[in-house]
This record gives sequence, C-alpha cells and structure tokens, in this order.
Amino acid sequence: MIFRLYLEGCSFSKIKKYLEENSFKTATGKDKWYGSTIAGMISNEKYMGDALLQKSYTTDFINKTRVRNRGIVPQYYVEGSHEGIISKELWNQVQEERARRANIRKSTDKRAKTDNGKYSSKYALSDLVLCGECGKPYRRATWTNYTEKRIVWRCYNRQEYGKKYCKHSPTIDEPLLQDATMKAINLLIDDKEGFMDTLTSNLQMIMGKHAKVMDIPAMDKRLDELKTEMLALVEKNAKSRFNNVDFDEAYEKIAAERKQILRERNEYTEQQAYHDTYRHRVNEMKKFLGDVNCAMTEFDNDLVRRLIQSVKVLSKEKIIITFKSGLEMEQAVELREKHQDGRAS
Repeated sequence: MIFRLYLEGCSFSKIKKYLEENSFKTATGKDKWYGSTIAGMISNEKYMGDALLQKSYTTDFINKTRVRNRGIVPQYYVEGSHEGIISKELWNQVQEERARRANIRKSTDKRAKTDNGKYSSKYALSDLVLCGECGKPYRRATWTNYTEKRIVWRCYNRQEYGKKYCKHSPTIDEPLLQDATMKAINLLIDDKEGFMDTLTSNLQMIMGKHAKVMDIPAMDKRLDELKTEMLALVEKNAKSRFNNVDFDEAYEKIAAERKQILRERNEYTEQQAYHDTYRHRVNEMKKFLGDVNCAMTEFDNDLVRRLIQSVKVLSKEKIIITFKSGLEMEQAVELREKHQDGRAS
C-alpha cells in the first residue's frame, strides 16, 4: 500500500497522515509514523525479495560498533534471496518515481534559472505541466484584482525572470487546463478499443526491437573465472617477480574482458527493467480502459497522476499530453466565452 500511495503521487507526509488516520501501526507496534521511516521502506530492496549484503560493518568488535559501509568493504547484491512482498515491476516504478522527484530541486539561489522547484503532492499538475519553449515546469499562481480572483499556471522562468529566458510561453487559467486534460482522458475512454489496439502494437514493437536474450548465469560464471585468473596472476607476480610489462599486458587483457562483460550485463539488466516498467504501464492503461464505463465529468487528481506522464504547453490554445503508457495526444485548450457582466460561462 505504501509503495502504491507513493507511486500515485503522495508525499511522505501525506502517506504518514494516511497511515496514522487509518490506525496502521509501525513494525514496532507504534501509532506514530515518520517520513524517514517511509523513505527507508521504499528504497529497501528486501521488499521485492533481493538483498544487499554488508551495508554496514563492524569497526570495534569489543564494543560492537557498526558504521555505514561507504566502499570500505565489498558489498554483495543477491537477487531472489527470499520471497518478496511486492513485485519487481512495482519496485522499478517506485525507483523511477524517486529519481524523478529527486530532480525537482529547490534552489536557495534565486538567480539559478535551472531551479525546477520542490515536489508537491497537493496538485497533480504541479509536476506534470512543462513549458514547450524552455522546458521548465509550470507553477500554480493566484492572480487577484478588484473584481475577481483567478488561479493560473505560468512557466517558472517567465514567473521569476520575465522574458529573459522564455519569451513566448502563455499563462493558462487552471479550469481551462484541467478541462483539456480531462477531455484527453475521455477521448481514450470513448475509443477504448482503438487505443487498446495501439497499446498492444506499441508494446510488440518495443519488445521486438530489443529481443536479444543473454545467458546471465554464463556471464556470471565467466566473471568469476576472470576474477580467479586475476588473483592468480597477482599472486604469481608477487612470488616470482614477474616481468612488469608482461604482467601489465596480461592483467589489462583480463580486466578488459571483465569490463566488457560487466558493461553488457548492466545494459541488458537496465533494458529488462525498462521493458518490465513499460509493460506494466501498458497493462495498467489497458486495465483502466477495461474497467471504466463512462466519461469523467470532474477533474480527478489521483486519476491524472495515475495515467499522465507530462503535459507540454505549446501555446494558449494547444497542449500535448503524454500518457505513462507512451501514448501522445495533441489537445486543444478551449477558451470559455464571457457574459456581458464579465463572468466566464
């Protein structure tokens, strides 16, 4: 549940509040939760059945003092060391979301035009709306005058620096942006069969491009053999005063082969993780389309977080919505007409 809440856009404080309000106890039976505890849980690989050994080590065996391992002693990652309670797909999605939120930095230097702001779970669009001109996020703002108050979204660079870094990005009223977003979702619902066919085709195309299969156990076996050869070579050199030039050549040959295998193995592992995440996103979209029976009439924060990857503002009248399943949709932002008294209809 904690992993799912995080993936749906909740902050640590929001998850903490939910757990306490619903009387969920901590592992030690306490009623009070801490954000740091939740942060540690979603970054702990043991929940998916893997284990990273020697995260800490003992420095004083008399006093049993242990410190965090920052590369002093070797660490060993064991896949499938025990039965997990969440899927690897969910784990990969959460780590991707962690990385995305980590890139939303809050700078103390107001002059830094690279500042992307701070992650907020209050409004779904806070993280999703991007400027089509400069690429920076849009921010929610309140405009007031003597007769009305408007909630609008503005490019961060335009809000902070005027036209210095972004000259043409428009300001959009929140109701218009929300309406356009929900209309895109409703288009999916109206033509669910067509979009399901597109999702299936996209998935087959992506998987077909990367159909290469590697024998990971064989690669690991060869890495162990190379490690043994390397250690034997070092030992032989120490005992027999092996010629340094010959030793260097032999050592570099082993190291080069080991480096190549590690590179290929890591690329393959990353590719498989990407495939798992993409497949899960497509299946999530298919499930949503299969379950929903009617159009959505109101803006839904949770639904938007669940389905949408980004909303790029091209102009005051046009946005591009990218769904997490990979689908892209160009959507018109329809301006509302005003009555004679100035009220929007």
